[in-house]
Amino acid sequence: MRLIACITTCLIPILTAAAQMAPKTSSDRQGYCVNRSADFYPYTGEPCKSGYQLGLGNCRNTHGRIVAVPREQCLTQAGTVELPTEDGIPPRPYRSHP
Repeated sequence: MRLIACITTCLIPILTAAAQMAPKTSSDRQGYCVNRSADFYPYTGEPCKSGYQLGLGNCRNTHGRIVAVPREQCLTQAGTVELPTEDGIPPRPYRSHP
């Protein structure tokens, strides 16, 4: 019985560490820190910088998927710039100035 208890207590931390180091699959979505100007940087697990919020990206493409790209590239791809909401109030849509 002691052998089983010892094996169990030794294996659980090892298996937990191995699960955390497993590579991301293609189905995992990357998070980004996005601000109201549609600037972004990859989320690394630490809190976003001041003025940034966690989101899936800043551009909804024509297929309905949200991606992180520069604002100008989003508009040239016929995408819509979408930003995370603050306090449940959606931001105004971005409009490029001619």
